[in-house]
Amino acid sequence: MGTWIALLGAGILCGFLNAAASSGSAISLPLLLALGLPPAIANGTNRLPVLVGMATAIWRFQQSKAIPWRFCMRLLPAFLISAVVGAQLAAMLSMEHIELLVHIAVVLALVMLMLKPQRWLRDGDPESTSQNPSLTLLVLTAGIGLWTGLIVLDSGTYLLMSMVLVGGLGLQQASAVKAVLIGAATVVSLAVFIHSGEVAWGAALPLMLGSALGGWLGASLALGPNARLWIYRLLIAALALELLGMVLGWHHPGMRMMQV
Repeated sequence: MGTWIALLGAGILCGFLNAAASSGSAISLPLLLALGLPPAIANGTNRLPVLVGMATAIWRFQQSKAIPWRFCMRLLPAFLISAVVGAQLAAMLSMEHIELLVHIAVVLALVMLMLKPQRWLRDGDPESTSQNPSLTLLVLTAGIGLWTGLIVLDSGTYLLMSMVLVGGLGLQQASAVKAVLIGAATVVSLAVFIHSGEVAWGAALPLMLGSALGGWLGASLALGPNARLWIYRLLIAALALELLGMVLGWHHPGMRMMQV
């Protein structure tokens, strides 16, 4: 019973962080590993709460008509194709290589967030989602799709960066786009893990239930007053905690996998 409650709570936090900011997998994935799941199965199982949380967030964003669907559909093909490739690579790369990539990604993301914070808190261009995405944005989206299929963690951060800094969207609208892209990519990558038998359904159920609630709460925060400030703060906090773990050099398998 205690394990079930822990998984439920981790699911709530995972869904909330993924919908409102990013890095929800930094909560759910270490717990799955601590319960004794092999890394590949923990990685595959973790896609289920990510998917459910994103689905709930999309529903909440759609209620408020905050999703620019046409813009999302223009970005989706490159993102999905890259996610499939990333999911295949997940079974080929060693944990040491993945960990190194994540360390670089965390530091780079935190530096970019801390430089000129006003860029994140400004209003987006209302015309940005009515235009075709630039080639730069499409390439960035494809690269983030590869990372999403490979690991998921912090892919939301990089999507928000791309949408705000390159696409010209505001943080609230970028959060809605992020939910659609990651939700769709998770469906595709999850199919790869299910086909490989790398999903522990018993552990996934309480995570999924919690993530459904967390996703709704996170999306509600992203739609509320002062949303841009709250999203920015959550992104900084999540990345700072990941960086702290790297600096302290935690060596427990669960802590090492917190980065993936």
